[in-house]
Amino acid sequence: MRSSGEGLDEAHLLQEVAPLYDGKDPAHDLFHALRVCRTGVAIAEAEGADPMIVALASLLHDAASGPKLRERSGEAEERGLETIKDLLKSWRYPEDVIERVLYAVEVHSYSKGIEPATLEARVLQDADRLDALGAIGIARVFLTGGALGRPLYDPDDPFCRGRDPDDLRWNLDHFYKKILKLEEGMQTETAKREARRRGEVVRRYLSDLEEEISKGI
Repeated sequence: MRSSGEGLDEAHLLQEVAPLYDGKDPAHDLFHALRVCRTGVAIAEAEGADPMIVALASLLHDAASGPKLRERSGEAEERGLETIKDLLKSWRYPEDVIERVLYAVEVHSYSKGIEPATLEARVLQDADRLDALGAIGIARVFLTGGALGRPLYDPDDPFCRGRDPDDLRWNLDHFYKKILKLEEGMQTETAKREARRRGEVVRRYLSDLEEEISKGI
């Protein structure tokens, strides 16, 4: 990633970003941010967005929230955004860059349900949601479920055929509550294509899982 900050190279940037992710749950840690950054830059280059804005926003996007396994608060988010702003200022980015990065970070969250107004924010939102799909997405669901101590599935209806999904109670329900809905919400053509591929990975996994649960050997 090229940087317009004066004298700031990629290694230095990552060294300063890493502490912001201390204490995050393993599904929203620095490695998640790095994956989102890599995916986001690729989408940005394909869609004509500014890759620098996307890269900075991707690296910082979960630094503005508290630990994901705890309930968020608006106050904690405001403090996080201020931390990001101060960090970008210390890296000597101009005000317009800082504003564009902060906007992308502020609106990216799935739970907020905001449709971003800028291309860079749309790219970040797509990249973040892509990381919840495919093989890595499956891994993250079970990382979170294990950390929360949620049972794997409802033994009476594992795949939510006759009930509403409750991912606060059953881990597998998270696929039906959120993950399988992500594909239809992608905003860039590049992300839509990749989401179809990753969505198929998830659906195939769930199909294989159902066969193993119901049939055994």
